[in-house]
Amino acid sequence: MKYSVSALVLGLFACLSAAAPTPDDKPDPSQVSIEGITYAGTGCKAGSVAISLAGDYQTFTLSFDSYVASIGPGVPFVEKYKNCNLNVNIHYPPGYQYTLYTTDYTGFADLQGGVSASQTSRYWFAGFPPGVTLGTSFTGPYTKTYSFTDTLASESFVWSPCGASTTLNINTQLLLTSSDPKASGIITTDVVDLKAKPKQAYTYGIRWQKCTK
Repeated sequence: MKYSVSALVLGLFACLSAAAPTPDDKPDPSQVSIEGITYAGTGCKAGSVAISLAGDYQTFTLSFDSYVASIGPGVPFVEKYKNCNLNVNIHYPPGYQYTLYTTDYTGFADLQGGVSASQTSRYWFAGFPPGVTLGTSFTGPYTKTYSFTDTLASESFVWSPCGASTTLNINTQLLLTSSDPKASGIITTDVVDLKAKPKQAYTYGIRWQKCTK
């Protein structure tokens, strides 16, 4: 059976802090760019992801063709869990740091009664675990395209280190469980968009601040 293509959109943008901003609150957008990305995981094996970079290198799209978790009679046990690790290198001028604080997701799930699905994402900076985990879950019967937003409270912000260039790591996971061995379910992810453009608002984003040291 062919299922609808789903989408997971993942982006980054800079947003003003709650306090009145100053010109130094965030870097000039022309000095921010995505320099590189690597990926690996059961949901994004080598060669299964098409990467499209915009000309300004501030936007890229990842198109998946195998990020699907499924469960049910005759489905191998290992298919109920899929993940994708993204490692993103964002270039920005010294003296600033950023934190991921919102992420919106859109996808497709088809779950029979007794089947539950969860989608989680963990964010951290290389060398500075454990970061923070966000996510949502669905319980069958459920068949629809879903959309939701993760928003971190300020006390949960995980900031990039000052005075060092490090990689933003994002681990996304799809997991299906079932209380009925005869029930089936599927959850899919197809596209990830990522943007790093201070002064512009996108669905997903990062918050900037000037380093104090």
